[in-house]
Amino acid sequence: MGFFIIGKTMKILFTADIHIKLGQKNVPIEWAKNRYNLLWKALVTEQTKADLFIIGGDVFDKLPNMEELEVYFDLISHCNIPTIIYSGNHEAVKKSTTFMTNLAKATNLMSNKRNVIVIDDYYSDYGVEFVPYNKLKDFEQSNPWPEGGRILCTHVRGEIPPHVTPEINLDIFNSWNIVLAGDLHSYENCQRNILYPGSPITTSFHRDTVQTGVIILDTETLEHTWVKLELPQLIRKTVSAEEAKPATSYHHTIYQVEGDLQELGELEDSELIDKKIIKRNSDVQLMLDNDMTLVEEVREYLQYILQLPTTTIDKAVLEVQNQLDKIEE
Repeated sequence: MGFFIIGKTMKILFTADIHIKLGQKNVPIEWAKNRYNLLWKALVTEQTKADLFIIGGDVFDKLPNMEELEVYFDLISHCNIPTIIYSGNHEAVKKSTTFMTNLAKATNLMSNKRNVIVIDDYYSDYGVEFVPYNKLKDFEQSNPWPEGGRILCTHVRGEIPPHVTPEINLDIFNSWNIVLAGDLHSYENCQRNILYPGSPITTSFHRDTVQTGVIILDTETLEHTWVKLELPQLIRKTVSAEEAKPATSYHHTIYQVEGDLQELGELEDSELIDKKIIKRNSDVQLMLDNDMTLVEEVREYLQYILQLPTTTIDKAVLEVQNQLDKIEE
């Protein structure tokens, strides 16, 4: 049974690629939970502008644990309008099966009167066709709607030249006016007749804030609006060893620290330090004399290229000399 009266113009709120995940490296669990809660509230606001809410796959990042399921059901409790959820590649157990199947019944029970359904098969509801990721390969071989339609929802990898290629022939979608899809994480990846809202939150660290959002589509005019969301993000900054590395409360910031071996060795341990990078003067060139011994060449390299402390160089050179002495014996 469909949600809507036939012929009624709808506004569809479409998002995808939430990637619920707790315990990600360098991401505090409480910070992550708070960000999901802020996202749910933002989605509640956008639902007031729509008639149907669609979540187009990759709700989870992997098979969820109990804490991640709690986050998921919290999302369900914030679905205030009829909602359809379908699987993406991250929910796939195999190409043709998805663990979202196991969540379908529980979701229906937990959603109570919220009209939230999880689909794992072809589905059609008043002019909108659905192809979950687990049906994508089958769809390429035997399209159940050969005449196409106006709006199709799916989860498919498109093209990002030169390295990312489509996983199926995208021409199969030509029979639809608009395809709403999950998989690619940026609205800038929209292509052909395929609209990608991108992930509503950043799922990895970036050097600066990036734009994230959702799509609202008018089913009559097929015009859409991409709505930018203002939410905390994951930031990775590159700083020198002597620069401040403050903890941040809204965005979560980690640091990639550059310095010489001595500077990096003197850094205090911190959960905010992601990487330590030895920075060398690339303009320095070795001036090696033909009369130099191997040990002397090693000393030059350690001193002028690696720029190691004198005590470290002395120890390394002594070890090299000892090894050479053993060879000569």
